Amino acid sequence: MVRKQPTCFVLGIAAAVVMQCSTPHTTPPPYPGTVYSRYLAVAQPTAGIAAQFNVPVLRWPAEKEKTTYYDVRLSQDSLFRGHTIYREQIPWAMFNPHQRLSDGQWYWQYRVSGKTWSALQTFQITPEAIPLVSPPIDRFFKGIPPDHPRLLADGAADIPRIRTLVANGDAEAIIREAEKALKQPIMTEREGLPKNRLNDAEQNRKLEQDASKRLGDFAYGTTMPLCQAYLLTGDSRYRLHAIRIAREVATWDTQGVSKISDFSDARCMLALATVYDTFHTSLDSADRVALVGPIVERATGFYISWRNDVEAKILSGHVWQHILHYFFQTGIAVYGKVPEAAQWLAYAYELFLARAPILGGVDGGWIEGASYFRMNMATLIDIPLTIKQYTGFDFISTHPWYTNTIDWLLYHVPPGSSADGFGDNTEEVFSPGVAYIAYADILARLTRDPRAAEYVKRCRQYENPDISADKSLRWIRLSRTEETDTADLATENDMEMGKVFREIGLAALHSNPANTDENLMVAMRSSPFGSYGHFLSDQNSFNILYGGKRAFFRTGYKVTMKDPHRTGWYQHTKSNNSVLIDGAGQPYSVEAYGWIPRFLQGEDMAYVMGDASAAYSSNETNEDHGVKKFYRHLLLLKPDIIVVYDELESDHPASWSWLLHSMARIHIDTTSNRFSSHFDGFNGVGKLWTPDAVSWSLADTFEVRAENWRGSRNESGELKRYDDEQWHLKAINRSKTRTTRFLAVFQIGPAAAIESAEEVYRDGVVTVSLGDWDIQAQLDTALSPNVSVMNHSGTTVFSTHAKQISLAGKNFGQHEGHAKLAEKLNSHIRYVEAPDELPHAIRQRLLVDGKNDRK
Repeated sequence: MVRKQPTCFVLGIAAAVVMQCSTPHTTPPPYPGTVYSRYLAVAQPTAGIAAQFNVPVLRWPAEKEKTTYYDVRLSQDSLFRGHTIYREQIPWAMFNPHQRLSDGQWYWQYRVSGKTWSALQTFQITPEAIPLVSPPIDRFFKGIPPDHPRLLADGAADIPRIRTLVANGDAEAIIREAEKALKQPIMTEREGLPKNRLNDAEQNRKLEQDASKRLGDFAYGTTMPLCQAYLLTGDSRYRLHAIRIAREVATWDTQGVSKISDFSDARCMLALATVYDTFHTSLDSADRVALVGPIVERATGFYISWRNDVEAKILSGHVWQHILHYFFQTGIAVYGKVPEAAQWLAYAYELFLARAPILGGVDGGWIEGASYFRMNMATLIDIPLTIKQYTGFDFISTHPWYTNTIDWLLYHVPPGSSADGFGDNTEEVFSPGVAYIAYADILARLTRDPRAAEYVKRCRQYENPDISADKSLRWIRLSRTEETDTADLATENDMEMGKVFREIGLAALHSNPANTDENLMVAMRSSPFGSYGHFLSDQNSFNILYGGKRAFFRTGYKVTMKDPHRTGWYQHTKSNNSVLIDGAGQPYSVEAYGWIPRFLQGEDMAYVMGDASAAYSSNETNEDHGVKKFYRHLLLLKPDIIVVYDELESDHPASWSWLLHSMARIHIDTTSNRFSSHFDGFNGVGKLWTPDAVSWSLADTFEVRAENWRGSRNESGELKRYDDEQWHLKAINRSKTRTTRFLAVFQIGPAAAIESAEEVYRDGVVTVSLGDWDIQAQLDTALSPNVSVMNHSGTTVFSTHAKQISLAGKNFGQHEGHAKLAEKLNSHIRYVEAPDELPHAIRQRLLVDGKNDRK
């Protein structure tokens, strides 16, 4: 990319002056390829990087052979002559020293056992490293009670305490479910076959999985409340029926229909293990043998398939959603009775400590999205609580993600609001619902963080579900936190306008985050994780909500992962508020990544920038659409204005498509480039400016039809319908060009009216006066980019690129190329700059690449 020469000029607007002599943000994509490869490609930590944690977990590329073992050595002596931590015959590609490391330089190597050592790896331990010293697995084993039950109680001596909880609302819900289970016919293995067939092989495969999953759901969904109800009441009816069900499940072929779905396989496994554990003393030897056999077969199948794979993989969705948790519990249930259980538990223990929270980073959030996070809640809570129970090590209080993720709840799944819209199935998350209220309640109890309690309190102002209806956290809350009172934690929280989660690539800006009814929210995704699993090809896309309701929002439905509508529309960039080049979107690939270089905020405005320059090419999908630059600047100006400014560059003359989707009919004036939608209780209006003439297209249908051939049902039990009103607007430059810019100004709210805006377009500079704000943007691609905003009261001035800004007769500016904000607050002026900040994963890869280049 050719760096343009700085262009100097003076902008005078209202009471403030912006003096600019700028160079644009010209950071190229940090490197070609990927930040997070599907499988770990280089050892971590390495290249002298400062480790995030003390102690860091050592990981390396895994050999695919399931019989491979490894040796590791770690020392502060590069020749390993002094004190060296050495382990051999490790059966998986990760190693946790389980001891605090001294500050300074560390050296380590790994090898396949008996073969040559790897190249020397290095990292730094600094005083800033987060202490995270977990105990070795032997201490965990010593904490497992020698008697039963272990999963639902802490040994037989704990049962009297459990019986005292029977009057609790959660206990009452469990007993109601157990009574229902008593009346439910016991399913047979044959009922795990699909009831109908279609003409499409892929659809039939999914119907087979659904049918198989129903078997596992029955096994787990009946035995679990029966076992829990028995411990609460001692009623033998629950025990006898749970054993009857387990006897039937034990006869099912472990390689048959119940294995077609891995969820079904895992739930059958845990159902058997829970009955075995809960009623261990009541089972005769024949029953124990009958239950243990399929438990071992199913658990061994998972262990063999995971080892030398999952620990090195960017994500194995089902494993982390539920199955790792089930596997962990199964190992505890039969530990000491089954020799293999010790190895299962060791793997699960080390894997969780090495990778959790696998999609959250340190700064909070969950890149898979607000819908699928619900499937990870129990795993992220119960496994660390069990580790604490057996070892005393409190992972939840030690790892910063657990407290930082409260911000993600507040800003991306706000009380009384739809979620941010990123990730599979978020089109179905219209409010936090019982799952998020229950999760925040658990966080408040475990972390004592008042923000979590405040989240629960505020959610209940909009919806007040009985959290005992949330089955995933119910027993945890009842048996482990029932005595913890959170009433004294809730407090009014003075919330900032926005939050950024750089490690995962999410940001959300809010005009009034403490009052959803009057809140304008815009969220953006530009993620180092790229597109994979349940995250979509939506780098630099945004979603806008007002009063918790969706306005300009991404479209489509996740029918199934491989459904034509999902692959041809829903997961594609075209379904999002982003940009296409020559009609093409971003590859569905981890290599098609983005990142968030800048974020800053003040009292009356907030700003975030996304860089999706690397998002339009991928070697693994053999796509390269020629994008060299896609920088998106996003501003929220209180109370009701959103500014979107895009810088685009390609390696060839291209057609650029600026996309906008709406949950209501879009009205477009092609002569003025104005658009509007009327939503329930508010309006959304806007205008688009470009340096070139554009053509508009508008549609209210999907390019690929959505059809519920699967027969999926919503939470109310009704068949899902894919007929919501969704509109799709596209602006395409009429003449192909290598470089272009888009400026869009939105006003969202009950009184929104873009017609009231005053505008001037002179010498490539657009000046727009709307509400209390003046907005100025450089659209001439021959000149350096810039967006400046100032309010009419003369208290706020901002620029994306200015060398200096001026407010109240004073000049501010420390570094060229940084975004800058000055605000007059009472008797003083607050000034902040936003430099480009790299996420930890990108910093590490840059160090690795730099080291390799020097070789």
